[in-house]
Amino acid sequence: MADEALDGHTPLLGAVQETMLVTLHARATAGDADAARLVAAIDYDFARFERHAGPTAVFHVLRSNAMDEWTRRFLAERPHGTVVKLGAGLSTRGDRLDNGTAHWCYVDLPDAAEFRRALLPDGERRRTITGSVLDPGWADEVAAEPGPYLFLAEGVLVYLDPVDVRRALSIVATRFPGCRIALDTYGEWIIAKPRGPLAGMAADLVWSCEDPKALEEWDLGLTLRESWPLSRPDWAVRRGLSRRTRAVLAGINTFVPRKMTNTRVNLFSVDAAD
Repeated sequence: MADEALDGHTPLLGAVQETMLVTLHARATAGDADAARLVAAIDYDFARFERHAGPTAVFHVLRSNAMDEWTRRFLAERPHGTVVKLGAGLSTRGDRLDNGTAHWCYVDLPDAAEFRRALLPDGERRRTITGSVLDPGWADEVAAEPGPYLFLAEGVLVYLDPVDVRRALSIVATRFPGCRIALDTYGEWIIAKPRGPLAGMAADLVWSCEDPKALEEWDLGLTLRESWPLSRPDWAVRRGLSRRTRAVLAGINTFVPRKMTNTRVNLFSVDAAD
């Protein structure tokens, strides 16, 4: 991260793009030093999120940790590959997990991409690509980077309707056969009754998915490899959690009905070309 870029910035973002600040604040609250520096540099009322710094922040952090774990595994097997973050926001995963040989692409809408570049300038193996996940133009720029590819659709598809979700995944599956893609899904109850900071924002949650395995029926060549609810994280994620976070999860799993916590993280593979 280039510290000289952190001299104060005011976000001028669309409704969905503004939600990147919720995730950023959650990561900063959980002790992410890079996220904390970004929060300090941005002229925004982050205090509005403070009252939700409990379970809601935990879920954002767990989602990020899950994507981190799949990224680590990918780079352990394919150290020269490319990691692509769709709806990039202010992700610093490329700073935190870079191995010295991987390539990192961050795809986002024009206002979000411009804001990102101001705070996190591109580097030799890191680039921000301007584009909508629904416009195949971004795929041409990603394809210029070396494969294989891991795509991370974290906190982005939930804002699209089902037709557009399928369209976005079709672009990935068609252009990058043999890749892997990680994404989060949300149950109908959560979509209908958003909680925490999202309840006070202009963006609407749209796409619900009770069973991510249903995506295998979309005729896109997707195969579900891993899936687990955020309230019951994979052991590799669980072992890195703080005592406080473990206590919050225990409370959620004891007192909150499962239909209210059906937020899952999922890893799919895409069939290789014949």
